[in-house]
Amino acid sequence: MELKEILAISGAPGLYKYVAQGKGGIIVESLADGRRTMVGGATKVSALGDIAVFTQTAEVALGDVLQSVYDKNAGKPVALASKAAPEELKAFMVSVLPDYDTDRVHNSDIKKIAQWYNALVAAGMTSFKAAEEEAEVAGEAAEVPAEAPKKKAPAKKPAAAGTAAKRAPKAESRSKAPAARSTTARKAQ
Repeated sequence: MELKEILAISGAPGLYKYVAQGKGGIIVESLADGRRTMVGGATKVSALGDIAVFTQTAEVALGDVLQSVYDKNAGKPVALASKAAPEELKAFMVSVLPDYDTDRVHNSDIKKIAQWYNALVAAGMTSFKAAEEEAEVAGEAAEVPAEAPKKKAPAKKPAAAGTAAKRAPKAESRSKAPAARSTTARKAQ
């Protein structure tokens, strides 16, 4: 399970896993109870893999922030109350992402990050980085042998100058009227 498959749906609590494309929208499965539902095309749906958190210098992918929370808490759920004080929320965020932008990251965003982390850990997720990022990290650690060069397809021979003139010109478009049917030419069966 990757973050790009996990969805946050506007107006619906919790997180959902993408299952399939339906006629009128998408079919999703709740991470909490496993129920499948249809989400209409007009509903706002956000993939967690597409979300980023603002910092003072750039944006950090949500997967990196969640991985930082996972590493800090050793895989245990975050113990933030739903009615936590703003100072407690900010202290949590500073411990996870020290240079986050305090003007653009609101307290409600910090609560969502903590709730989403807890939901993902409860669903059994242990790695929050994309598989491509993990492959890059693994590729940097180990040397990858060079691939064998691919064989080139043989080049087509150019046509002789005289062969183009020998070809018959294309017939003009024929009328698309159906041919007359003959009843006398039928074979006896």
